[in-house]
Amino acid sequence: MIINKISHRLRRRSQAVQESIGISEAQGRILNYILAAGFSRDVYQKDIEEEFDLRPPTASSILRSLEKQEMILRVPDERDGRLKKLVFTEKAGRIRKALEEEIVETERRLLTGISEEEKETFLRLAEKMLHNLDG
Repeated sequence: MIINKISHRLRRRSQAVQESIGISEAQGRILNYILAAGFSRDVYQKDIEEEFDLRPPTASSILRSLEKQEMILRVPDERDGRLKKLVFTEKAGRIRKALEEEIVETERRLLTGISEEEKETFLRLAEKMLHNLDG
């Protein structure tokens, strides 16, 4: 129940920022991932599917909607033209700051009064829980 409550409150916090930008929660999470990861490496639909545990049609639908809103482009990969890289547009770059500020503020609130050791313990336990669910 506590994990559900935390998840619900996190969604509610991010929803306000995402609505002000004109994107859904799922679009916001995926767009933020593309914005963050896209600076250091190429991002593909398969990365989105794996990171967010989405089926290909679901990921494709969300990415199509982000394309319609001119937040991302699918660009042929230089090494393999069959693959399409996901790159953020200038429009998405402009809203990046709002998404980042929301994430930083939420993380600050979540970690208030929690030591680095407690944080590391929680993350280690959460990883084990995820692994248990997958196994």
